[in-house]
Order: sequence, then C-alpha cells, then structure tokens
Amino acid sequence: MNSQDFLTLNLVGAGAFVVWYLLSRGGSKNPTRLDMNAKDSAPPLINPEPAASITQEVGPVAATRPAVHPDLAQRKAKNLNVIFSYNSHTWDAYEVLGVPAGASITTVTEAYQTQIRRCEKESIEFFETAYQAILKKT
Repeated sequence: MNSQDFLTLNLVGAGAFVVWYLLSRGGSKNPTRLDMNAKDSAPPLINPEPAASITQEVGPVAATRPAVHPDLAQRKAKNLNVIFSYNSHTWDAYEVLGVPAGASITTVTEAYQTQIRRCEKESIEFFETAYQAILKKT
C-alpha cells in the first residue's frame, strides 16, 4: 500500500464518519421554550413572615420582613475586610498583602514576609502597617 492509497482510505473513512454523525443526530430539533408564566414547582426555601411591628402599608400589600435563612438568623454578619489609613488614604489590608479577605493568620504572615522580601525599603512601613492592622483585628 503506497501513501496515496493510505490517504484515500483515510479520507473515505473520515467522510463516512461525518455522514454517520450527521445522520445519527436525528435531524433538526426544535429548542425548548421557556414559559415565564408557568407556576414554580419548587417549594420556597424560606417563607417571609408578615411584620407585626410594621404598621405601614406599602401600596395595596402589607410590608413583610425580609426572609432570613434559619441557620443565619442567630448570627451577625461578619465583615472580612480590614481597612487602615496610610498617608491619608484608606487601604484594604488583605488586598495590600495580596491575600483573600478573611485569610488565616499563617497565610497573611507568609504573604507579609514575601512582600517584605520583594519590596523596596520605602514600602516596608506600608506593608508593616497593613500586617499590624490585620493582627489587631483578629
């Protein structure tokens, strides 16, 4: 078998595969239509409770308290960012050190040490201030 016969055989095989693929798809199918007016079949995760303490009515509907997931009802929201002031500008300490907000102390310490090794002498105080702000917060 020479190279021309091999090429012809491959082209015939590839053509047969393409024809088989196109025929096996079953032709064109209509896309599924989304009915925006249909009723939602999933049960609600949280049922908003009517606010007994609110006496105002907002239009024709009485005001309701915002729905809060039962697992989160007892907790206060935790702010992960640490903002500090340096040269009369405000900075996010986690962003300055290049770590995600709320990162562990070990991650913050490693990032701080890396920044100190790489930065210029004038910037050391800036990174030190960011690191100290995170340490004071935790």
